[in-house]
Amino acid sequence: MKKSIFFLFFSFLFITSFAQITKFEGVFNWNIVVDVVDTDAVNLYKKNVLKEDNSEIEEMIKELEQQLNDPEMQYLLLENPTIKSTMQKKLKELNDIQASKATEFNNAFFPTNLQMSFKNNNSFTKIEGGSISKLIGNMLYLSDEKTTYFIKDDTKTYSAITDSSIINTADRFVSLTQSTDTAIILNHTCIKYILVKKENDKIQTSFFWITSDLPALNPNSFRALGFATGNIHHEAYKKVNGIPLRVEYIENGFKFKMEVFEIIHRSLPDTFFVLPLDFKITNLGF
Repeated sequence: MKKSIFFLFFSFLFITSFAQITKFEGVFNWNIVVDVVDTDAVNLYKKNVLKEDNSEIEEMIKELEQQLNDPEMQYLLLENPTIKSTMQKKLKELNDIQASKATEFNNAFFPTNLQMSFKNNNSFTKIEGGSISKLIGNMLYLSDEKTTYFIKDDTKTYSAITDSSIINTADRFVSLTQSTDTAIILNHTCIKYILVKKENDKIQTSFFWITSDLPALNPNSFRALGFATGNIHHEAYKKVNGIPLRVEYIENGFKFKMEVFEIIHRSLPDTFFVLPLDFKITNLGF
């Protein structure tokens, strides 16, 4: 559940067509606004996320409480008050961590910005703000390896998924429609598209505004941002001629609105798109 929403959050940002020849090199900066539109759905999602996120902590709390309440342990604890005090202190710390996670989810769970850098069909996505950044890590796509890496600087670890990987097999493509609506974003004319998909029995609709004014971007370099729905959104964006500058969708009671507020054309060093050699690989997870 949590893995799906994390990746689904980013699944609407990959882009574009091979029709254009000139390749873009530089940086896209995205602003992200998240609003609550369905309180019940948000509360349910929050409960599921916190339950999974706190599973290890809850196990440790349960073990400590059992030890403190175990009749056979009472004699040992009476004779060793220092041990009892240490255990009680640890129990309080764990309970405090649980409480802080709940507050963190409410106040600063989702990021406020994304910085996406591109060169030679590779991409590096840096998540700015939000506790989710520590759970996911930054994302590096290497075109030659056809692999996306989720890099966590704090733990010096990374996980990897290839282009052919499918995370959410429940999703089904329904339709992709070009509307007559347009918008001007950063002086670029954008056409609004409507993407409809079905997850199990639930229909989900997203909207994105595409411009053909900019040089091409390899959609595979955005594969890092589309794992939650397998290849559905990824393949859909390959069918449009251009690059999205605005995206809107609703998921788990939240309305997400993402829009590019800055486009920087500049040369980037090759070293920017290199996997850290001293990091260790781990299984994908949070």
